[in-house]
Amino acid sequence: MYMIDANVFMNAVVAVILGTTALLLVTTVTASWLGKRGRVMSYLYMFTALFVSFTVVVAAMGFRGKKSDSRPWHLFLDMKYQAKYLSQGQSKYFADGRSNRLPPENTVPFDGTDYSADAGTHTAPNPDFLKADKRYYFGIADADAKGADGAPAKPKWAGGKLIGEGYYVNNLPQQAVERAGGWEALLKRGQAQFNRNCSVCHGTSGRGGGGDLAYGIVGAYGLSVAPANVLTPDVQAQPDGQLFNTITNGKSAMPGYGHQVRDALDRWAIVAYVRELQFANGNAVTDKK
Repeated sequence: MYMIDANVFMNAVVAVILGTTALLLVTTVTASWLGKRGRVMSYLYMFTALFVSFTVVVAAMGFRGKKSDSRPWHLFLDMKYQAKYLSQGQSKYFADGRSNRLPPENTVPFDGTDYSADAGTHTAPNPDFLKADKRYYFGIADADAKGADGAPAKPKWAGGKLIGEGYYVNNLPQQAVERAGGWEALLKRGQAQFNRNCSVCHGTSGRGGGGDLAYGIVGAYGLSVAPANVLTPDVQAQPDGQLFNTITNGKSAMPGYGHQVRDALDRWAIVAYVRELQFANGNAVTDKK
């Protein structure tokens, strides 16, 4: 059914009904001319009247999907026309007639209270508007740390220990722990967000997979490629900032969830909970290069 164009299908149905209307009309006129009477003629008159009425409606409104340069009919305006200025619109209020205006001089830009959101209302200036803290809002430690191939530089290891950061922050910012009210609250928040947004693909255990070995609904029903197992040593070796970036912007077949998990704190909480799942699974981090 999803492979059929809806407009073509409905127009075909309408064509069949119009054909039936023509057949009924010819039959009724012929039977009436021959002087037929009785219950059959009553049914013929009734059905012919119904189908002719439908034909009149189609003739007035056109087939489904028909294109027209005429202004559409709006029986109920609702919020179709609003008293507002649209982008590139006109305004008689300003001398140049444009609705788009440049920001006033010496003003400070803002970028919303959370990911992809409007500014909202606050009683005092909110430093979060600027999102200047790239470590917290983007998981980035050094935006200039790139490899020879242009890929984000990996963290530096020595003797099995981290000795320096690369492109992404190595560890979850302390700011996230403080905002959540401690590690216990952060982990509980992360579990709730993970089960709500991530478990459908990766399963509540985080093992992902597909087919008979799937831990999530998406993999079990083959709705996409097999979701990744977030407990593997390769994922464990990734910096916390890289996991945060994957949740926000996606990776490979996984779409970004920044628009859905809009608060940066919730995304950091998911990172913390994924680390807890990895610790509980007992995998050793093998890739420390």
